[in-house]
Amino acid sequence: MKLLKISILLGIAAISGCSSSESLSEHAKKAPAHAPAAAIASSADKVTVEPWTSYAPRQDAAAIEHMRQNADSGEALYEVYRDLTVIDIHNHDAADPNAIDKWGQFGIDRTVLFGDISEPSAQTTDQLAWEQYRRSPARIYPSFAGFPMYEKEGLTIVKENLEQGYLNIGEVVAASTNSPVVSKVAWKAEHPNDGNLPKIYDLAAQYQVPILLHIDPLSGEPIMHLEEALDQHPNTAIILGHANAYNAPANIESLLTKHANLYIDFFAGFTAYNSESTYALADYAPLIEKYPDKFMLSTDSGYGITAEEAANALYEIIDLLTPETALKVAHQNYERLIEQQPPTESQIRLIKTLSAKAGKFQTYRLNKRMANELIFQLTAA
Repeated sequence: MKLLKISILLGIAAISGCSSSESLSEHAKKAPAHAPAAAIASSADKVTVEPWTSYAPRQDAAAIEHMRQNADSGEALYEVYRDLTVIDIHNHDAADPNAIDKWGQFGIDRTVLFGDISEPSAQTTDQLAWEQYRRSPARIYPSFAGFPMYEKEGLTIVKENLEQGYLNIGEVVAASTNSPVVSKVAWKAEHPNDGNLPKIYDLAAQYQVPILLHIDPLSGEPIMHLEEALDQHPNTAIILGHANAYNAPANIESLLTKHANLYIDFFAGFTAYNSESTYALADYAPLIEKYPDKFMLSTDSGYGITAEEAANALYEIIDLLTPETALKVAHQNYERLIEQQPPTESQIRLIKTLSAKAGKFQTYRLNKRMANELIFQLTAA
């Protein structure tokens, strides 16, 4: 078992009840036959939900040092770091019911899960990501990417999903001309400050949720507009997807020196195993050490390489970093963005209703993730 576990306010029971396609607000309106709606609404006022958004990391540098000192010769790196919490912040396997076990065999503890991106089919995989989250809330951070870029409906979808409890936005195609696949998706933006994106950045800041962007190429006009967006939305945590793919460390550093709200999704597998990479992991290690609070790790579901290579590469870059930086990059940087999200109004209303139905009139101190998990438990009960 990993040393760092997601803290859960109350134990999670077997998950059932509210379907993945049912919004929290819709479910909150339901009342059992024996309890009149007015009575439930009245008793719900006796339940209190207070935001709790502090973050305190649970592993320290000594843990990394201990793992390295006790490593067996020839042991796979994912076994060396088996007790290190690792978060994959970019994974498209929502449609695979075995995704968590698939990546968990390599010691990946939690996954930011979504599926298709910036096209109508993504709305289906967004729901699949939520369904997997309901089944395994301690191992998944649900994300979504299925909304039109130019219609007003897109903003409505984003707000409703954030209210429901999704913890991440993306991967959103903010620009693509080079990718043979992504450049053809129906709901892509022309550049990172196009269409609904400025208002989506505002929503991300309001809900304190990070947004993961796909941008290609990582030069010229797309980057110019990315910098505009970063400057215009300083309170929005923008993650630049697979920023090391086809990109020099110096280009990443140029952005990091100017934008405090930029985070880097480091797809280590591309650099380590894709034949089109012109750099080595060691070329990025000094930059990561210089900006240890800005880098996060991803597998990108092994795009262009094997799943095993994508997973192994996470530990190969971790092994090049100081213990303090390794902890931040492996999980703390992204975990902080999750744990500091407050519960939404929809979550609070639903918790009050469900808790009152269960006869639990108490005060809950919760962040958004905890609120989701409590809802799952109360629904099951």
